[in-house]
Amino acid sequence: MKKYTVGVIGAGKMGLLHAGIFNSLEYSKLTGLADKDKFIINIMRNYLPSVATFQDYKDMIEKVNPDIVVITTPVFLHKEMIEDSMNYGTAIFVEKPLVAKGSDCSSLLNKNYKHPTLVGYCRRFMETYNLAKNIIENESLGKANYVYSHMYVSQVFKQGKGWLYDPKMSGGGVLVDLGSHAIDMLHYLLGDIRLVSAFSKPIFNKSVEDYVSANLMFKNDVFGSLQVSWSIRNYRLPELKIKIQLDKGSIEVTEKYITVYSELSADGLKKGWNTFYKQDLKKDVYINIAGAEYTMEDTHLIECIMQNKPTRCNFSEAAKTNFVIDHIYSSIASGNTKQIDYEG
Repeated sequence: MKKYTVGVIGAGKMGLLHAGIFNSLEYSKLTGLADKDKFIINIMRNYLPSVATFQDYKDMIEKVNPDIVVITTPVFLHKEMIEDSMNYGTAIFVEKPLVAKGSDCSSLLNKNYKHPTLVGYCRRFMETYNLAKNIIENESLGKANYVYSHMYVSQVFKQGKGWLYDPKMSGGGVLVDLGSHAIDMLHYLLGDIRLVSAFSKPIFNKSVEDYVSANLMFKNDVFGSLQVSWSIRNYRLPELKIKIQLDKGSIEVTEKYITVYSELSADGLKKGWNTFYKQDLKKDVYINIAGAEYTMEDTHLIECIMQNKPTRCNFSEAAKTNFVIDHIYSSIASGNTKQIDYEG
C-alpha cells in the first residue's frame, strides 16, 4: 500500500505534533519540514536525518513534492501558503482558523480546488461532541430549540505580546483565536447561523478583545448565545461547553463529558439523566501523542484521499466560521444585528 509523503510547514508545537503523527501512521511518512528559524531547522536535521529540512517552504514543496502539505504557521501566513500548495496540487491540512478574514476565504473557495482539504477544528473528532451530534440529527429527543455556549480559558491577564495580539496579523482577539472553535462546533451540531448581534470588551489588551458576548439565530430557528473569553479564571485548559434544549430533553456537552436528560427511553438513552465521560466513548487510535482527536484528524485526511471524498471540515465548511466571525466583528462595530452572508 502506498505511503503518502507529508511536508510540514512550521515547526512549532502543532507542526511537530502532526509531523510525529503522520510519521507514525501506517500509510504516511514525513519527508519534508520547513521553518524560517535556522536554529530549529538545524536541530531537526540532527534528530530527523532522513527528513529533508528547509527554511523556505516553497523550496520544500518544490523539491520534496509531498502528497500532503500541513500548514501550522500563524494565521496571517495561511493564505499565501495555501495558494502555493494549491499550485502543486497537494492535499492540504491547515490548523485553524482557515485564514484571518472571510474575504480571504472567498478567493480560496473560488478556485474550486479538487484535492482533499482539512482544517484543524479538532473537536469535530471528540466523541462527546459526536454523541451530541447523533442525538440531534437522529431527533432522538425531538428538535433542538435553544442553545447556550461558552468557550473559556485562563490565559490572558496582562497585555499580550506577539502577533496573536496584533489584529492586523491575527484578524482579531479571543473571538478569532479561541471562539473559532466554538463557532465551528455550533455549525457542526446545529447548522448554519442566520443572524448575530454581539458586544466585546478589551480588559488587558489595547488592540484586541478579551471578552465577547453574542446572540445567535440559526437558519433552523434555534436561537441562543455564545460567550468567549481567554481571561476567565479557574479554567486551566480550554473548555467549550454547549447546552442545548430539545423538545423532549436536554444536552450538556464538553470535551470531558456529555450529560443528557431524556423524557423517554430511546436510542441507548434511559429515561432521566445519562452521563457519559470521554473515557467511556473513546476510540482506540494507532498513536496518541497529545489526544486521540489529532490522530483521528490525520487518519481521516488519509482515508479521504484514498476514497476520494470530502473531509469532515474542508475549506468550504471551515470558511463558514470565518464569515460568522467577520459578521460578529461588524455587529460589534456598528451595534446592529447582522445577517450572515456565507458567500463573504
